Amino acid sequence: MKDFIIEINSKTHIKISEKDIEKVLAGIKTTSNFWMIISLSRNPFNVAVEIIKKLNEEKYIHFEKEKVLLAKRGEEFCKKNNIFSFENLTCQSCSGRGVSINKLIVLEKEFNETVKDRPEAIIDYDQGFVSPKTSIARIALLASRGDIKGKNILILGDDDLVSIAAGLSGFPKKVTVLEVDERLVKYINEKSKKFGLPVEAIQHDLKYKLPEEMEKRYETFLTDPPETVEGLDIFIGRGIAGLKGPGCAGYFGLTYIESSLRKWNEFQKMLAEKYKVVITDIIHDFNLYENWDYLLESIRGDLPGLKTMPDGYWYRSSMYRIETLEYKDAENKDKPEEPLYVDFESLVWTKKE
Repeated sequence: MKDFIIEINSKTHIKISEKDIEKVLAGIKTTSNFWMIISLSRNPFNVAVEIIKKLNEEKYIHFEKEKVLLAKRGEEFCKKNNIFSFENLTCQSCSGRGVSINKLIVLEKEFNETVKDRPEAIIDYDQGFVSPKTSIARIALLASRGDIKGKNILILGDDDLVSIAAGLSGFPKKVTVLEVDERLVKYINEKSKKFGLPVEAIQHDLKYKLPEEMEKRYETFLTDPPETVEGLDIFIGRGIAGLKGPGCAGYFGLTYIESSLRKWNEFQKMLAEKYKVVITDIIHDFNLYENWDYLLESIRGDLPGLKTMPDGYWYRSSMYRIETLEYKDAENKDKPEEPLYVDFESLVWTKKE
């Protein structure tokens, strides 16, 4: 596997190990669905694709239309190296999130009805929103941790429309949204006015610093940041700049699909060393995303599975909760030139010739 690994490293510019190949094979043993294999492998998207491509070239697997199947050589390799399928032992009641939305069924129905005319996700801002149940589960999680009732909430980017779900819940004192997309700003404010919600959306590009009147004002922030290191730093930094001080909380998602464990490690060090916060929760696969219309046009198309739209919740992220330990002045500066959305681990193919 040494030459195999060297080739993948060279093509993706991401360092992998033999275990990363084994995780892809375990995914293939679990399902023939291309997109779910990507999800199960917990590798950055382009790493998983390159591994599947190489496994096919070396006759470990084969394709039947868009299905991915183990070949005889692959079966023998898995048996020899004790590679098994993944077991799905996720709690069916809470979908593995650790919080139940059973008490929020009325809220879920009200939210679904309220946002049925929501704007479509667009590629300009790397949008892709979570399922309605995920939005309600986020409210449940915040409520269970004491981070929403009677609190001032800051949401940085809101194509998920969690602000509307929060407003409909009656839990927060006030929700402020900073959103670059003027369509969403208009939509959120119209719904807030129509239903009398304590929600205000303001158009703001987070490459530019948090407005001074929003610094040190909120108890909780939520965001779904871009997953470049620069994007994570900017979005989380803006959130922390908005928090009042010790004991305040931040929530955000981080995937395996666009972030390697090496990036997770770099980011976690940033949280601890730069921002002096503690990670209190990481909930695996908490956030399930609806498939967005522009997916296939934005990614590579060099394997059969990449030419067919997925039909399930393959794009997922883990939910982080962080808490401030002490007051820390976040670096609240304009950063207009930072590359927020794309690096070598992004869905968008960025291979260098």
